[in-house]
Amino acid sequence: MKGRNDYLLEPKLAWRNVWKNKRRTVLTLLTIVVGCGMIIFMNAIATGGHEQMITDAVEINTGHIQIHEKGFWENQSIDYAFVPDDDLLKMLSTDERIAAITKRVNAGALLSFGNNTYAAMVQAVDPEYEKKVTVIHEKILEGGRYLNVSDRTGIVVGKVLAKNLGVAVGDEVSMISQGFDGSIAADNLTIVGLFDTGNPELDQALVIMPLARAMETFTMMGYINSIAVRLKSVDDMPSVRSDIMKRTDAEEIEVMGWDGLMPELVQFIIMDDAGAYITDFILLMIVAFGILNTIQMSVYERIREFGVMLAIGTRPSQVRTMILYESVFISLIGIALGLLLGSAVSYYFSIHPIDYSDYAEEMKVWGMSTLLFPARITALNLWVTSLFILVLAFVFSFFPAQRASKLRPIEAIRHL
Repeated sequence: MKGRNDYLLEPKLAWRNVWKNKRRTVLTLLTIVVGCGMIIFMNAIATGGHEQMITDAVEINTGHIQIHEKGFWENQSIDYAFVPDDDLLKMLSTDERIAAITKRVNAGALLSFGNNTYAAMVQAVDPEYEKKVTVIHEKILEGGRYLNVSDRTGIVVGKVLAKNLGVAVGDEVSMISQGFDGSIAADNLTIVGLFDTGNPELDQALVIMPLARAMETFTMMGYINSIAVRLKSVDDMPSVRSDIMKRTDAEEIEVMGWDGLMPELVQFIIMDDAGAYITDFILLMIVAFGILNTIQMSVYERIREFGVMLAIGTRPSQVRTMILYESVFISLIGIALGLLLGSAVSYYFSIHPIDYSDYAEEMKVWGMSTLLFPARITALNLWVTSLFILVLAFVFSFFPAQRASKLRPIEAIRHL
């Protein structure tokens, strides 16, 4: 039966052997530290960047969640409208995960000024509630303003649409559309502000008008087309969406999260993650082969030592265990230092995000409005990175350790 000291023998010998060749050990540690730190930092930048992109996208117009009559999002027609249930509105207003909600009327329309006529997307809102959900009121260009509660005929339009129509703040435009009851909806509206969201689709088509006016113009009779919901945390979206769906009739109402509202953003994140996984794999392989090289060289240099150990009665399993301990010790030290390095760099960039403001115009061409990319460290990032490096170190060290344990003592002792 093995005593306590017998169990400590292999780790003691392994720790001593780790520092026999300090230069090689330090170089291996540097490989692990830099590799681990880079993986943590790159994953933190990806996580923080993706969250910032989602936040920027939902704050512009969509919200984290939208509630419509079933079929509205696919058809984008004023015909798909509903009267919000009182219990649903109470749930939305009292849920601590929800920051704010806003009711909307949406309709396609034609806007005319002089000889110019362009198609537009009319979005009628209550200005006070809309400000709590979206940030278009912060994108108003100088010389104009956002809607206020006293506006009756005032509207704000995207700067590209204004340029196409040839209008400026103060001009009156004519709007013609279809009412909810099938009648013709027509109105004369005055532009009080222009906005620049950085989103080409919105800037060239979106028109925001007062909800109270739209109720009359489009003969809504108390119906609305959508409710936009802003959450305190994007992580709560699946659970909040699920809770809302339990309060609504799935055959009549659709509850869509930002992932369904903006599938192109989801695809971009998936593609970006795929590239990040490839980079992580390359870095992990560099770390793993660095450890393999160290252990392999260490085994090769100590063949005679292992031969002597086996000749005096050391079991092959003890030789194998000792070498694996060496790998684990080096890996654990490297991982600990790598976690500190990666976390420190990530923390710095969480306070000082990577700023692409100088390339704002170029990024708009690609439909990107996110200019600040902060890092966000997660426990999952730290644990998964550490676990992968430790497992790879163990696996890559097992083969030289196994080969050392199968040495023939006589041949090993004669090894030059």
